[in-house]
Amino acid sequence: MAQELRSQIAALEEDLRDNPNMPGSNPQKWLSCLQFARSTILTVERTPQLRNQLGSDSWTRLIQALQKLAYQDPDTGGETDVALWCERQWATEVQRQPNSIVALQGLGHAWLLKSQKTLARIYREGSSPSSSSSTTSTPLHRIRSPEQCGDDVSRIDSEDYVEARDTLRPSLESFDRALAIANAQGGASGELLTLGAEAFISFANVSHPQRNEAYYQKALRLLRAASEIDGYQVETHLQNFLDENLRYIE
Repeated sequence: MAQELRSQIAALEEDLRDNPNMPGSNPQKWLSCLQFARSTILTVERTPQLRNQLGSDSWTRLIQALQKLAYQDPDTGGETDVALWCERQWATEVQRQPNSIVALQGLGHAWLLKSQKTLARIYREGSSPSSSSSTTSTPLHRIRSPEQCGDDVSRIDSEDYVEARDTLRPSLESFDRALAIANAQGGASGELLTLGAEAFISFANVSHPQRNEAYYQKALRLLRAASEIDGYQVETHLQNFLDENLRYIE
């Protein structure tokens, strides 16, 4: 059973690579993958020993693939049942291995993705024809400069803003721990640095303008570190954000 599941995990990873927007580009494949995800979760829940049979690497790849599948459209909240299962597995892995960079990064990413539905709602409610041209919309979040966030001070204590901060705090905590461990072991990967930056940018975007500068500065330092890694390419929208706001850390 374990070997068969390893092959299925590899096939799912390939499907996700080949179909980056699966629900829109290949809805039949999307439904098939979701069926696989739910049946696999059911099998794993009924066969606890399967985790050990799979091995640590395959187990991690399974959670990562299912989480990516669950959040093909993060602005809608994703496939909640699959997403929550992944979140629980990451939390369990962190309990088992408190210093696991992979598990901490996975958990931080889970909370970051979970926040996107609320962040998208905040963005839609605050958008206007005049502001949209200077605000970059991305699949995960909307990147705004520190100056642009000043317009939201009247809504900073609204239900959506509070919910977004509450959801993002565990993400920041997980990424902070992962980054500290990685740096102690010789340095963080570009992916970890970039995901951490996205979490700090998102949190800064929903924080009070008088208190969000430190979060922007942390994000910018992480992006700068990622951009300095040989062979790692920071995504264009994040590189632009770094280039346009370097003055905050120089």
